[in-house]
Amino acid sequence: MYFITSKPDAESLELAKSISTLLKENKLKHAIGKETQIIGLKKELAEMDCEFIIAVGDDGFFLKTFRRLGKVQTPVFPIASGQSFLAQANTLNFRHFLGLVIRNKYEIFKRSRLVASFDGTSSPIGLNDIGLFSSKSASLIKYSLVLNDEILWHDVGDGLVVATPTGSTGYSLSAGGPIVLDEPSILALTPISSMEKHSSVIVSDSTKIKIKSIEGSCPVLIIDGEVRIPIKGKEVIIEKSPYKGNFVIFSKEHSLEAKLKKRTIKFDAERLRNLPASSKLVYKILQNEGDMTQKDIINNSMLPERTVRYALGALSKNRLITCQPHFSDARQTVYRI
Repeated sequence: MYFITSKPDAESLELAKSISTLLKENKLKHAIGKETQIIGLKKELAEMDCEFIIAVGDDGFFLKTFRRLGKVQTPVFPIASGQSFLAQANTLNFRHFLGLVIRNKYEIFKRSRLVASFDGTSSPIGLNDIGLFSSKSASLIKYSLVLNDEILWHDVGDGLVVATPTGSTGYSLSAGGPIVLDEPSILALTPISSMEKHSSVIVSDSTKIKIKSIEGSCPVLIIDGEVRIPIKGKEVIIEKSPYKGNFVIFSKEHSLEAKLKKRTIKFDAERLRNLPASSKLVYKILQNEGDMTQKDIINNSMLPERTVRYALGALSKNRLITCQPHFSDARQTVYRI
């Protein structure tokens, strides 16, 4: 038995409907989340004892799905209806990857998650990160950071982010934190705008991270960049959750690490030098995000349709990109580097 849950936007629901149809064609039993507005056997996620969950949407929705699972460790197969860093499949190739699932050609990859204890309660379990901030803009937080009962530093700044290896490529990275590849048993602690000039540190994921003597205007914990929880006390403990985030995966080519490495590839500057700026932008988008339709490129670049067509034509003429028919919609073309 499989379980389908979807972000409530039109594109995600249409993709979820196609996935349900494909499962029916292959006579595979599945249920659909009660909140998902497509026809089928409806169930609550908490009621399900399924082989894995098919989550359709974007990265924010995938993170929300893992938070909804809580302590349940059912594997999740994220399928992107738009742009995503966590998903391995999307609208262009979901039939292929579901075929691999049907033939049991997949593996389960375990990723660390985090939980915070404060004010006599616990936070939702986060997959990416947990951060301490002031809820009032332009306000500072004063705190002491204690690792395994030993003080590492005292600081005043905009806050502190504790990130898993998965979350190291998110907010932590934008704040100057390290990129953590694969799934080593470590966590990244990154101070935000530290007035004491503290830098990121890497600790074992068995470390008990205590943030104490918290002072500031309405301090708040933020889990996965979305869930905001006010803190009344002066102390927060952040630890690795014993409950993993289990992903359905297929090959290294489609892993988070492969996507990240792909983003670091430099432009073929010489061949692009004399092309218009729109072509360079479209090339960079394809380089970062992978295969895309013209519609995807328009949405991602915010360029007019006519400009995107011209840019694609210039890139094709210079043999910098290739194209092929859409896997499931012959009316569309898929572009790739």
